[in-house]
Amino acid sequence: MKKILLSITIIAALALQSCDKDDSPGDNHDLSNTLPPYVALSSTAAKTVKQGASTTVTFQLRTSLQQPVTVTYDVVGGGVNMTNQTAVIDRDKVSVVATVAIPNNVIVPPATSAQATLTLVKATKTDGTMLTIGSKNTPATQKVVITITQ
Repeated sequence: MKKILLSITIIAALALQSCDKDDSPGDNHDLSNTLPPYVALSSTAAKTVKQGASTTVTFQLRTSLQQPVTVTYDVVGGGVNMTNQTAVIDRDKVSVVATVAIPNNVIVPPATSAQATLTLVKATKTDGTMLTIGSKNTPATQKVVITITQ
């Protein structure tokens, strides 16, 4: 009987010892949201569009926010020079589709095509807070190559 009582006492002491939060490394996981909100292109795949036509790109947020987010992007190269273009992701939404209109006469003969690059420049909340560009804060990866044809 003494052995059983001693065994129960030892097991109880070990069980109570692991209940101390500082002594139990398995219970100290940080489950808070450590990744800040970010804006990214939904796809960075290349696009082909005829001059005088348009194409679309989708900008998406990691999570919806309680205020609108203004996304600024540039489309430059191949005879196209559209800087500081904006799209607004509405409050409580996670994406916006932006239409990119390619002007006529951007291809200079004898060329039969041209290339422009759409670059996500910045994203700003209404209160002026800047958001991260891309999930790993690598703005250089947030580009879409647009091939313009006749």
